[in-house]
Amino acid sequence: MTCYLIFTTPLGHMAVVYRATPFAVIKILLPGHDKEDLVTAVETFGRHHTGFHDNAFRVKESIIDYFKGKPISLPWGWLETGGLSKLQKSVLASTADIPYGELRSYKDIAVAVARARAYRFVGTTLANNPFPILIPCHRVIRSDGSFGRFGGGSDMKKKLIALEGV
Repeated sequence: MTCYLIFTTPLGHMAVVYRATPFAVIKILLPGHDKEDLVTAVETFGRHHTGFHDNAFRVKESIIDYFKGKPISLPWGWLETGGLSKLQKSVLASTADIPYGELRSYKDIAVAVARARAYRFVGTTLANNPFPILIPCHRVIRSDGSFGRFGGGSDMKKKLIALEGV
């Protein structure tokens, strides 16, 4: 059964979409304009039920703690990555290793996954990151120091980077 949990952060309502058995996070939805927009976005993933799984609450609490300045540390095995290629998974894993309060370029990530010229692939992979905040794609910027794009919009990316004191 696919479920969702909507909660409030300083930037607005967010959602964790997850499979209950076995538990796996399917998607993290970044804050939208209002709760109704978020519910509509959740519904685009198919029929879902509000959920109360303990691990979903742990994910929610980790995200809330992130907004309080604490790094996120959740089991990689909780993330549903079955639809991703091995290279996409390595990009996400390398991005997940970026410490709180630090930035890397798309090229840095490409080098880290042994594909130095694949920085556009890195950008595309991160643009489709199903687990924003948990996998901090907002910490990846262009080599020239500009922010680049972000699924939650450039303003949100700037706010998340500023929150981390960068």
